[in-house]
Amino acid sequence: MAFQKFTPDSGADLSDIQGASFTSVSAPSAPPTLGAGARSKLGIKRFAYPVDVGSTGQGHYILFMIHSLKEGKLQKGSATAGSGRTGVQKRSFTLKGSTKRVDTMIQLYMPPSVEVSYKSDYEDVDIGVMAEAGGKAIGAALQGDFSGAGKSLARGAAEGATKGALTAADTVAPGAAALAQIKAGKIQSSKMELAFKGVGRRQFSYTFSFIPKSAKESQSVDAIIMAFKRAMLPKYTSGALGQNSDRTLTIPTTFDIEYFFQDGTSTGLNNFLNRISTCYLTDMSVKYGGDRYTAYEKNVTTRDGSINGEGTPPQRSEITLTFNEIEIITQESVELGF
Repeated sequence: MAFQKFTPDSGADLSDIQGASFTSVSAPSAPPTLGAGARSKLGIKRFAYPVDVGSTGQGHYILFMIHSLKEGKLQKGSATAGSGRTGVQKRSFTLKGSTKRVDTMIQLYMPPSVEVSYKSDYEDVDIGVMAEAGGKAIGAALQGDFSGAGKSLARGAAEGATKGALTAADTVAPGAAALAQIKAGKIQSSKMELAFKGVGRRQFSYTFSFIPKSAKESQSVDAIIMAFKRAMLPKYTSGALGQNSDRTLTIPTTFDIEYFFQDGTSTGLNNFLNRISTCYLTDMSVKYGGDRYTAYEKNVTTRDGSINGEGTPPQRSEITLTFNEIEIITQESVELGF
C-alpha cells in the first residue's frame, strides 16, 4: 500500500487516530517541525508524531525527555526545592557528582484524557494492653501526676494478667478461653488503631496509536518506538572490578514528562494539569496492525539519523507506556504543582 498524499502545511487528518484530541488555534506560532532523528544545536535528538504536533490546529501535546546520566557514587541527594527542571526537592538516593542532561525529546499528541492517582498507606495496628498502659503512664508522669501513672500501670498489669491467663488456658485446653468469655457474656477485644505508614509512588500510563501519513512520518514512528525501548532497558557492562561479566547490567535511564499547550500566541507548560517528577519507564507494550496486519510500500529506517535498514512500515502501530515516579509526592510537592 502506498502512502496517502501528505501536505504538511494543511496538517494531517488525525480523525482516525485512537485518542487524538486537538484544539484549534488561529495564530501560526508553532514549534519547528521535527523529523525522524533531527538534532537541535545542543545535540538533542528530536522526534515527533504527528510530524507537525504542537503546530497550528494541534495545540496540546506531551513531551517526553529521555536523559543521559553520567555515572557517579551513591549519596543522599541534597538539592534544594528550587533546583532542577521539576523544582521538587530530591530525597531519594542519587548519584554523587552525576549530571542529568536531556539526550532525546519526543513530542506526542495529547490523548483524550490523562490521569493521576495519589495514595497514602495506612494499616491496622494492634495496641497491646501494656503498651496502652505504658503510654498513659508516660503521659501522666510528664504532667507530674505520678500517682496516676502508677494507677495506669497497675490497671494495665491486671488486664495483661487476665489476657495472659486466657491465652495460657487456651493453650492447655483449646477453646477454654472462648468458653470462659461465653459464660461471662463479654470478651477482651483487641485495641486496633489505624496507623499511617507512608506515601505510595505515583504511576502514569499512556497509550498512543500511530497511523503514518507519509514516509517521513513512518520513519519517525519507528524511531520513537526504538527510543522508548532503548531507554527502558539496561545493557551489559564490566563488573565492579573492571572485568568482563555477563552478570553486570547498567541501570536504565530516567525520563521527565511535561504537558504543553499552544494557544496561538505562546507555547508553555500547562499548569492546569499536574506536573510529573523524574520517572523510570517500567512497562512497555507494542502492537503492530489493527484488525488485520497491513503495511505500506517499502521504506528505510533512520533510527539514528542515517539509513540503518529497510522494510515495509505497518499501517498502524500502538504503544502502551507505564512510568513510575522515583520521588514520593508530599504537600511541598503539591504546592509546586505536582
